[in-house]
Amino acid sequence: MEKIKVLIVDDEPLIRHALGTILATAHGIAMVNSVENGQAAVDYCKDNHVDVVLMDLQMPIMDGVSATKIIKSVQDSPSVLAITAFSSDEYLVPVLTAGASGYLVKDSEPDEIIRAIHAVHQGTAAISPSVSSDLVSAVREAYRDNSGDIQELVYDLGITNREFEILKLLAKGLNNPEISKTLAISETTVKTHMAKIFVKLDVRDRVQALVAATRMGLIEIPRD
Repeated sequence: MEKIKVLIVDDEPLIRHALGTILATAHGIAMVNSVENGQAAVDYCKDNHVDVVLMDLQMPIMDGVSATKIIKSVQDSPSVLAITAFSSDEYLVPVLTAGASGYLVKDSEPDEIIRAIHAVHQGTAAISPSVSSDLVSAVREAYRDNSGDIQELVYDLGITNREFEILKLLAKGLNNPEISKTLAISETTVKTHMAKIFVKLDVRDRVQALVAATRMGLIEIPRD
């Protein structure tokens, strides 16, 4: 099986080395390069195949949010996993709306980082538990748009009743097998509905769907 090709982006040599050491021992993962700023990451992704970008946020020349937006503007772009020392919503929501599929803090355990890389590569979400409440409050307070009736918005987007049910279960943190069991439908059917939801919300994964749907006021993410 082909290994997941990972690019590390961080302006701190020590962090790049530490992440590289973690990836070197990870099954199914290969570090293809490490660069020190967002512009270098954009340039590298243009000329090389990368599956996942481990992206720091505060860097000289070009920050991680700007680099993520440029990288994700290209078709068949790599997944971006933000990894930063900050759990503040000042960084969290901007990088998610720029296209990142996950957000980890740098004190995450090595196993958590490895699992997150596999998750975003497979098209699912990866968010550090320590920032989950920030995601809830930031999306609600800074990105919530309550204009317009929800049912009218659902109709305009073409979201079916079943897709709306799945969105609400997704907001509760249920995965595909749990949604399948709750709604008494197959996992294949859940995946089909999920793919249609992504298209209608113009997103690529679960995190983006949650951000978009919460911003529109379609759903609420319950607090822990």
